Formats: sequence, structure tokens, C-alpha cells
Amino acid sequence: MPLKFLLPVFSLLTAMLHAQTSVPPPARELRGSWIATVRNINWPSEPGLPVAKQKAQLLTLIDSAAKVGLNALIFQVRPAGDAMYESKLEPWSPFLTGKMGVAPSPLWDPLEFAVTEAHKRGMELHAWFNPFRALAGEKHAPSADHIRRRHPEWTMKYSIDWWMDPGVPEVRKQAVDVMLDVTRRYDVDGIHIDDYFYPYPIMDASKKNIPFPDDASYARYRATGGTLELTAWRRQNVDEVVRTTYEGIKAIKRYVKFGISPFGLWRPNFPEGTGGGLDPYEDLAADSLKWLQQGWVDYFTPQLYWTIDRPKLGFITYYDWWLEQNTQGRHIWPGMNTSKIGDDRNAGEILHQMSALRERGLKMTPGHFHWNFGALHKDIGKIGTFVKQRAYTPHAIPPASPWLSQTPLPAPIVGKTVPGGRLTVDWKHSDPRWMAATRWWVMQAQIGGKWLTWESFYKDQLSADWPEGATAVAIRAGGYGWEVGEPGVAR
Repeated sequence: MPLKFLLPVFSLLTAMLHAQTSVPPPARELRGSWIATVRNINWPSEPGLPVAKQKAQLLTLIDSAAKVGLNALIFQVRPAGDAMYESKLEPWSPFLTGKMGVAPSPLWDPLEFAVTEAHKRGMELHAWFNPFRALAGEKHAPSADHIRRRHPEWTMKYSIDWWMDPGVPEVRKQAVDVMLDVTRRYDVDGIHIDDYFYPYPIMDASKKNIPFPDDASYARYRATGGTLELTAWRRQNVDEVVRTTYEGIKAIKRYVKFGISPFGLWRPNFPEGTGGGLDPYEDLAADSLKWLQQGWVDYFTPQLYWTIDRPKLGFITYYDWWLEQNTQGRHIWPGMNTSKIGDDRNAGEILHQMSALRERGLKMTPGHFHWNFGALHKDIGKIGTFVKQRAYTPHAIPPASPWLSQTPLPAPIVGKTVPGGRLTVDWKHSDPRWMAATRWWVMQAQIGGKWLTWESFYKDQLSADWPEGATAVAIRAGGYGWEVGEPGVAR
């Protein structure tokens, strides 16, 4: 047969072979939850437990998160000017040991432990900071090295808590310094701050707002030539912390994501006809729209804690509005109030919200965070069971962040082995220098003729059990921005 007739046949066979061995991209969705330590909401169950019990409780939560199907955890490490990790900048948290400034004995580091154990299970771990709360209530006295004792003039009581004054430059610097210190010293995947900037307003007996007592710092600002009115000056203070934190993180480890979870709306009447009594822009000094549009965040988690059908404050209404404002193309992964199951919603509402986010997948690779992990862990209203069995099948990896990293990673060498009668899959880069650009591994399995995203592994894991029923397994290297390379396949 002439060569000119053989070439089309060869091309057709090559195309058929490629179609049989090609592996679709892995499924992507951020599936996360907060683990709160302030007032011992999620962990530890009470202050001052023996270290072995503290570790066991934390490991149980992390293991539970992996089994439910999460791929990211936001772990609170600075509840109130204190530290759930070994720090030279702030004292040990009383929510851990029962007394502020007292180290756990025997010494251990909950943040380091959480990072290591989350990574072992293929999950991201983000360190969560409250930037300006000084003391959460009166139960635990401040230690001698706490800001309340070292600089009482920088703090004030408002409602039941003590607050640091964001109008004091040293307070702002301290907030940034502790976040950058953790970025530098720990292998975290993200740095996260919540919705407490200036505190939520409280009212007197006549239902009038009690002003936050920052008159002295504002007067100093005006005395040095400052011209901004009060709430604009407060927003400037918060903006400075947000911007310098973002820039500082990128200067240390560009790939570490910075996320903020502000109140769900920017201002009342945006979009038109929505909102309630609170104006976060004025009341909390939170110009969250500016942070998003300036690109000072890598992911944005507005607390959309309302149900879908709630008038003026609806989950989908606000999510769609935030998508329209996302001029920098950052991730928008809203917070869902899963802890309200059994109150004003059932598990079906949360599943419906997740579906609504997925329906908008052409505009935004979906993702969400559950407030808080207690609901999933305790299976309130069967939500843990439902997400595991229905919503989080198959496995998914977090969406990529191409502005952080987009290394073209090669396909690894993948092999099938039977050590001691146990079927495993092993992988490695043909050139070990590629390990420097690899942070994750992604396993996909062909089962029943269909490729499924199966599991994620941290960079130091190079083998795993062969998935039951799989006729082929693909392994991809994942980069520091969750970009993935070409698959290596074993059959």
C-alpha cells in the first residue's frame, strides 16, 4: 500500500489511542470550613485540657474534615491578641491552656500540628487571625506581655470585649507583623482574616448607637494635619492593614493565599433594594468592594449567611452581585451559615446553595466555606452525611490561582506495584528538580470506563493504594497555584 494511504490510517489509529488514554482535567471546587478557637467554639472543647487530649481532639476534627470531603480548613490561631502557636510576638492563648501566656506542657504547637495533619490528608490549611480584638470577654485575664497590659492606652472596652484601636499605627503594625511572622515560619497555604475590623456597633437603652471610643487617636490624626472625616479615616486604617498584609505575604511566599471573609454585603442598597440596618462600610470601616477590586485578596469569602429566598438579604442575590464586581478575577468563595441548620434552615438549603454556586461555574470556579465545622462534624440535620454522599462525590481539588503560579509541570513517571500482595501506585518526576515546583499530587482513577478525580496528596507522598475497581490510574503534579501538569498513567 502506498505511503500516502498509510498515513491517514496511522493518524486515525494514533487519534483513537489518544482518545482511549486521554485523561480529562480533574474536578475543581473549593470545599472548606472554619475551625474556631475563640471561646472554644470548635476546639479545644475547653481550656486547659491535657496535651494528649488537645491533640486527639484536633486530629479528630481534621480527620473528620477529610472524611466528609473538604479540601481546605481555616484554623483560628489569633483569637484575641494571643497565639495558638509558638510566638515571640504574642502570648499563648488562654483558650488553649486556660491561662494566657502559659505554654502547653509538654510543649507542642497546634498550628504546626494542624498544617502537617491537614497536608497528610491532601487538604489546605489557612491560618485565621482576628486583627483588632484584644480580649474576648472577661473570663481570661491578660498576661503581662499582652497588649492590654503592655499598652492599655491602645485598647478600650466596647460591648463585652476589649479592642485594640486601629487608629494607633503600632496596633496596625502588630496585626500585620503577626500574620507575616506566621507566613514566614509555617507551611500554611493561606492567611485569613474575618469580619471584625472596627467592632459591630452596640446600642444604648434608647436604641442609639454607642460610638466606638477612638476620639483620642482621631484627635491626634487631625492634629498632625489629617483631613479625613471620622469614618473615612477609619476605613483608611483598615485599608492599610489589608494592603500591607497582602503585599507582605507576596514578598515572603507569593503562593500563600490571602483571604478575607467580610460581612456579606458591601453597603445597603447594593444591589438596589437590598440590605438591612447595618452599613459595613460606615459601621465597620470595611470597604470590602475596594479590597476585591484593588486585588488585595486572592480569595474573597463574603459571609452570605442568609437563605436563598430571604427578601432583601438573599444568598444568590449577593453572590451574583459580587461576581459582577470581580474586576480582578479573584476567587469568590462565599461563607454559608451551616450552623443554622435546625434553626431557620435544613440541610437541603445548604445543598441548594452549593448547587447555585455550581450553576454559575462559567463565571467562577465554584467554592464555599461552612460556618462552622461543628455542624459537619456533628452531622447536624444529616448535613455531614449528605455532603459526603451527594455533594462531595467525586473528590475535587481547589481552583487554580494563575496569578500566583502557573508552572508547566511535566507528567510524572507512574508505576503499578504489588509490594507484599498489596496493589499500589507509585510516582516520581523523571527529573527530581521538578520537585521544587511541585506542592501537590492529584490522583485520577478510571472506574467503569469513567475517569474520576480520586484523591490529592501533599508533595512528599509518592505512593498510594490502587483505587478499588480502577482499570487505570493517572497522577498529575500540582503547582503552588494549584495548576496541574500533564498526567502520567498506569494500567
